[in-house]
Amino acid sequence: MKYNNFKVDDFIQDEYFQKWVLHSDTMTDNFWDNWLARNPDKKDVVEKAKEMVRLLASDEDRLAKEDFDSMWQNIVEQRTKSSTYDSHESKTTKFGPRAILRIAAVFVGLMALSIAIYQYGSFTSVNDVSLPAGSQITLELQDGTIKTINENQSGAIHTSEGDKVVNQQYNVLVYNNSDEGDDDDGKTLEYNQLTVPYGKKFELILSDGSHIFLNSGSKLRYPVTFLKDQARDVFLDGEAYFSVSKDQARPFTVVTDDMNTQVYGTEFNVSSYKNEKNTFTVLVEGSVGVYHSNNVQGSKPIAIVPGQRAVYENGAIDVEMANIDKYIGWKQGKLVFVDDRFELILKELERNFDVRFENQYEALNDMEFTGSFAYGEPLEKILRICREHTPFAYTRNGDTITITNN
Repeated sequence: MKYNNFKVDDFIQDEYFQKWVLHSDTMTDNFWDNWLARNPDKKDVVEKAKEMVRLLASDEDRLAKEDFDSMWQNIVEQRTKSSTYDSHESKTTKFGPRAILRIAAVFVGLMALSIAIYQYGSFTSVNDVSLPAGSQITLELQDGTIKTINENQSGAIHTSEGDKVVNQQYNVLVYNNSDEGDDDDGKTLEYNQLTVPYGKKFELILSDGSHIFLNSGSKLRYPVTFLKDQARDVFLDGEAYFSVSKDQARPFTVVTDDMNTQVYGTEFNVSSYKNEKNTFTVLVEGSVGVYHSNNVQGSKPIAIVPGQRAVYENGAIDVEMANIDKYIGWKQGKLVFVDDRFELILKELERNFDVRFENQYEALNDMEFTGSFAYGEPLEKILRICREHTPFAYTRNGDTITITNN
């Protein structure tokens, strides 16, 4: 097979290899996984080539802007679509013809750069950062007891009096819905609060069957059991994806400091981190209504449709069309950035890797970056690709990463 004698530069210029790195699907994954299983001695060469393909695809300064934009549009928009590939000899490629020529022109310089990075560590940088353990996920029960959640365990969780509250199934809490709809006259709502620290994610299924995915650095306060004939209200600080069970008699409302989102049954994403002043709701399917949290005038909720984002900013709610993949990528195991300011990207990386950034290179804050990364990719690799766009240096001291002008 032709790949047996390939070197790093051969892999980088091979179109089917590019497809695997930038637009993988079941067929390409199977082909390359099987090939690597038969050629384990090529693993290091392949890893270096994969990294260089990503670096080349992110190099806006060296590639013409139209080529750069075209490449990333394919990466971000088409990577999530299922596709087939008839033959690994096909000429389909993630790089346009003009981009291929430009890549060839800068290839020698970039290869020298990659050799320096991989062999000599010529840049001031940190070691590869795997996802740290960070703080523990905690569940505050209705009696005030705080339970530490281990994602690798399953079993019932009880109050201090021994009363069963919820079942844990590894990374999901499942509340019993047997009491839903029963006579609850005289009953009061009892709340639990789930706290997910930086570097972790978690799920829960509420007593009405609604499925919620909590992102890193988030808190959700919710009833242990919803009562009949009463609205279903939950309280969010952070980000969560909601798949709400339909119930026309009882609206489901996500309450945040700035903007509430009310639905009867649909799928949507809400982000409202208190320390970021960036509250928005993105609708995936169905319909929702959004309104100010302090809706003292009783204004009618603003309706949004799938593909739209409602943003609370400067005391007002604006509605705009949105790239859904960008906002729900975290739930699907990806970090997706589309023309995002570097300052906001750092906040996202802080939450996902449980680190703190000190950016002393302020000119970077307003620069926009685009890229898509799978969870599990080291933080150092993500930063390396970012600085191929705009050079900068960074050092690490404990959990603090300091960025400076190169």
